[in-house]
Amino acid sequence: MAKFLDQAGVGTLWGKIKEKFVLKDGNKVLSTNDYTTTEKQKLSGIATGAQVNVIEKVSVNGSALPVTTKGVNVTVPTKVSQVTNDSGFQTASQVSSAITKAVEGIASGFKYSVVDALPQTGKSDTIYLKANSGSGQNIYDEFIWVNSKWEQLGTKQIDLSGYMKKTDMVALTTSEIDAICV
Repeated sequence: MAKFLDQAGVGTLWGKIKEKFVLKDGNKVLSTNDYTTTEKQKLSGIATGAQVNVIEKVSVNGSALPVTTKGVNVTVPTKVSQVTNDSGFQTASQVSSAITKAVEGIASGFKYSVVDALPQTGKSDTIYLKANSGSGQNIYDEFIWVNSKWEQLGTKQIDLSGYMKKTDMVALTTSEIDAICV
């Protein structure tokens, strides 16, 4: 029988983890005492508010921008309308129109035929609906004519025998969680 960790088990496991471990505090290392005198002296020689790097040059697309008081103003377009459309990108209305046109094209070419038995040959643009023993909204099997033969739609068989059933699963017990956290 397979085991899984349910909500109560997660709570128990989390409590065990919190008992055994301490959260890391920023840049401190809890397991070693590695803050050396050399590092202390190095830090004491740095002025309050000091910055390691000063920008000397900034370029945008190869053009230099002036650096003043450690700041640079780079103008970036905030609207698509501010950019040249040299790649033919589509607007939302153009995309919507293309989708509507495509759907209308599909709907106008869609045909179906309800039959008692499949004919010897079929038409490639027609879905043939043949009555089955189903009920409600599933009373037909669907067929199309492909490569000079009939192909049934929606009949893929999937073998689920290798999968676990929910009824075969049992939650880990508190004692089993304790054993994991030794």
